[in-house]
Amino acid sequence: MKRSIVTAAAVTAFAGHAFAADVIYDAPPAPAPIAMAPVSSGWTGLYVGIQGGGAFNPSDPDDVNLQTNGFAFSGSAIETAFGDNFDSSFESSFAGGAHIGYDYQMGNIVLGAVADINALDISETTSGFSSTPAFYTGTRSLDYLATARLRAGYLVTPTTLAYATGGLAYGKVDYGFSTNSPAVAAPNPAAIVNEDEDDFGYTVGAGMEVMFTDSLSFGAEYLYTNLGGGDSFTRLSGGPFGGGVGGSTDFESQGDFDFHTVTAKISYKFN
Repeated sequence: MKRSIVTAAAVTAFAGHAFAADVIYDAPPAPAPIAMAPVSSGWTGLYVGIQGGGAFNPSDPDDVNLQTNGFAFSGSAIETAFGDNFDSSFESSFAGGAHIGYDYQMGNIVLGAVADINALDISETTSGFSSTPAFYTGTRSLDYLATARLRAGYLVTPTTLAYATGGLAYGKVDYGFSTNSPAVAAPNPAAIVNEDEDDFGYTVGAGMEVMFTDSLSFGAEYLYTNLGGGDSFTRLSGGPFGGGVGGSTDFESQGDFDFHTVTAKISYKFN
């Protein structure tokens, strides 16, 4: 009897072991791969647009520089007559025009080039006042400005671009001179040197642009532009301006012709 019980238990244990060995367990499924969002290239392409804003300079320009030729300025009648009686001002204006550019997007980085032209009407005036009394005023003015720039930006969001920009600036600066001095008349009239000149300089700035449809974007941009000192001046001769030795005195506007612009712009991108 005992032998039968042991035999039955052994058979049962063996059968249970064999059954367990035959059970197949499925391995847990591998985690699904994480889908990577496609990199958008919505900023790549050619675009054109218009802009408008203002041109200004919060600082007054440098004053007139008096340069005597053929005689010393120190102790001369010119130094005595003018002393420190100089003044200067800058006249702001509206600025508006058109632009064209191309951008290339690499992930969150956007690189591009842009050219624009703006019509404006800014001027810089410098004056000297003699004890005669009389005024002597030189004016540098600019009617339009063209720039060719590179820009590099970062996408704060897929539709919002912050960028820096810089490049070449060009404008034709007009120079004029006026005075009510009786000493500046025939046979010794004022002689203007380089009345109009092509001035090249540089421009740098930054901006923000938001794309609100696949083709349209709106932005705001700040630029600082410097067209250099230029070569225009007025030469006076005769009387005290000649120093009594047949010399002359030059009236020159000191400092560079520089200013700031802030514009809002809208662009259409060709997809």
